[in-house]
Amino acid sequence: MKYKYDIFVSYRRTAYDTANLIAEKLRNAGYKVFFDVDTLTGGKFNEQLLDVIQNCKDVIVVLSEDALERCNQPEDWVRKEVVFAMEHHKNIIPVMLDGFSWPNPMPYGMEELENYQAITATRHEYFDMAVQRLQDYLRSKPSKPIKKWLAKAGIALGVLFVALLIGVGIVNHIADVTCNDIGTEQSAGMSTMALLNDDCMSLKDEMTAFYKTIDKSQNEEERHDAEVNLSKAISKIEKSVKVLHKSFPAPKFSFNSFENYVLAYYKIEGAELNAFSTYYESMFDDVDNLIIASREMIGNHTYSQIERDNLLVGFNYFSHSLNAFYYGYLGNLSLLPKSARKNHFELAKKWRCYPNGTPLDLTQEEYEQFQLQEIAKSEEEMNKLNAAVNYEDKHLDEIEDRLNKVEGKTKKSGR
Repeated sequence: MKYKYDIFVSYRRTAYDTANLIAEKLRNAGYKVFFDVDTLTGGKFNEQLLDVIQNCKDVIVVLSEDALERCNQPEDWVRKEVVFAMEHHKNIIPVMLDGFSWPNPMPYGMEELENYQAITATRHEYFDMAVQRLQDYLRSKPSKPIKKWLAKAGIALGVLFVALLIGVGIVNHIADVTCNDIGTEQSAGMSTMALLNDDCMSLKDEMTAFYKTIDKSQNEEERHDAEVNLSKAISKIEKSVKVLHKSFPAPKFSFNSFENYVLAYYKIEGAELNAFSTYYESMFDDVDNLIIASREMIGNHTYSQIERDNLLVGFNYFSHSLNAFYYGYLGNLSLLPKSARKNHFELAKKWRCYPNGTPLDLTQEEYEQFQLQEIAKSEEEMNKLNAAVNYEDKHLDEIEDRLNKVEGKTKKSGR
């Protein structure tokens, strides 16, 4: 018996609620998902279950804490499902929940599972974004109700009317899909940036607390312990940034000629969308550079005020750059139809790092002015640092001149 499912969801009972939610969201998006074992007909349960997997394109493996612990047992059903899917070359997508980590060693026969492209769904407030990213990895395609609707319209209204509806419907559908995809991708990207900001501010807080500790302590052992603790904190933040970058890479925009026509209608330039992806990557680069600078400071055991100011400028520069990125994002989003802004309004409720109260009905010139103001602030920070560095260099030069003069007098006097 053949089952009409495209996606199979494998899970432990401990992850039932999350797995069920994933299945429901995918069904609502138009995918044919097998999840509830009660849908199986009478007969041999084991054979039916494997038959469903064999006829699916995608297998989603929901990994809760210790989900693979029992997979060394040959009769374990999660093991059977995963191994069967691997043997039949299915598109397997692990979804890692809070508390899950890959066991070492992996269960025998399942070693390759760790190498599949995985989705991280550890933060409940960004669960919808993770499911959206999950859809990008599926081979299955959602059903398109518009086709059924157009077919019924053709029977009822005749060939000419159907042709008109098909033309208008396809144009509107493609326009909606294109614009909604842009809005969804960019809004998801700004949510990722909000998480990246959390990591960056955690690093800043760790550095600030560390400075206070070493300034108060005169004990070398205490300073050493503070450096060790800071190094561990930096490693944890660095790991978080890498996971975030791997889980949510920069969106890539590619359009056919008709979709480009739609973008031109809304006055959206492809170069602006590509700039979004470039800016997205540069924000990760900025945080990586701050992590490197923090590590170098610990390694050199030097904590001069100039070095501290330099790091502080880096954090301030990141904040102003993030604000400039946000205004550019609002400018792009304001050009799209209101239907494409749905994800923005849902996700923006959780954002705390962006400037509040900026509407979506400003002109492009006004958004650009906001961007320029943030860029000017970042340049002002850099100018302050450069002035401080120049002052210290000049001060050191004066001290060196004085020492040279004293040395010269000493040699003349024969001392």
